Amino acid sequence: MLVLVAKLLIKEGREEEFARMVRPNVAKVREEKDCHAYIFHRSTDNPRMFMFYEQYTDMAALETHRAHLRELGMDLRSFVEGDIIREFYDLLE
Repeated sequence: MLVLVAKLLIKEGREEEFARMVRPNVAKVREEKDCHAYIFHRSTDNPRMFMFYEQYTDMAALETHRAHLRELGMDLRSFVEGDIIREFYDLLE
């Protein structure tokens, strides 16, 4: 199981617009065949910082997810200030 934690600092003044764009698509992403978790968070310390906790069967499933985001019209890059922080983990049980 592949786990991805993605952290995004959203451009000042675009936080609510970003949240409005992402929220309706969360359920659609969760329906992806090999997506086991897709959870959208907002920092309590910094309202511009958002985080996604995601679980996929493997890297191929993550690539399918990225293509699905494009199909949904979710251009996260246009909202982000700086680099998206991506951390990958193996799920240990």
